Amino acid sequence: MTSLLTVSDATAESPKLLKYRFRGEEEAAVSVNYFDFGGKAEAARLLCFHGKVSFNDFRYAREQFRAKKAAGKLPFGQMPMLEYQSTFIPQTNSILRVCARVSEDQTLYPVEDIVGCGKIDAILDLDADIFTGVVVANYKERFGFDFLNEESEAAKVQGVRENLRNRVFPSHLANLERLVGEGGWLGGDWKNPTIADFNFGPRLQYLRDNSLGEPFPLTDFPKLEKFLEQFYQLDSVKEYYSMLN
Repeated sequence: MTSLLTVSDATAESPKLLKYRFRGEEEAAVSVNYFDFGGKAEAARLLCFHGKVSFNDFRYAREQFRAKKAAGKLPFGQMPMLEYQSTFIPQTNSILRVCARVSEDQTLYPVEDIVGCGKIDAILDLDADIFTGVVVANYKERFGFDFLNEESEAAKVQGVRENLRNRVFPSHLANLERLVGEGGWLGGDWKNPTIADFNFGPRLQYLRDNSLGEPFPLTDFPKLEKFLEQFYQLDSVKEYYSMLN
């Protein structure tokens, strides 16, 4: 894969900027806006790199994000956010679909295959079933559960975390594992990964490593473990991380 990465360090006014260019292109097809870590933007970054979509990767400090939010420059007041043709697009799943359609690799989201895309979309929606409890437990005030930050509620919050680990995660992960196809990818017997795989690669790594402050092993889900290994052995994924190191 021929690619070029240039990095501009952050200033007080401007976020850190990583520019990825393919085929000698000078302009970016899209811009990804997020913080300076993987998180919910990592899937879009990896997808663009894999699909050879020239992109700008803007990485904001917290205070820069707050200023952008206060100025009304973020749809829904949150990131990640994608810029494409002077339009700002929020929400991870929408971002992945746009990046896939901009890519030269149309197997990432085969829009002519209605059933296939339906399966991919269903898997993307399963992310919310798995992780909503985690997000609420970690960011209580964002969802109106500020009172759970009180010391007197600590035992209840810990009970929720244990319930997520012991019942919620295993149930949904069992459903996800049944969707691993013969080729090792999610949702069908695809020969190549789709946007569903690019979403769940980083998400399962996050779940396994530190979703609730401690690891959640995937040893009971061998197909998902194998999927995760296969995803991070993609040449594009390995090259992306080697360029960052």
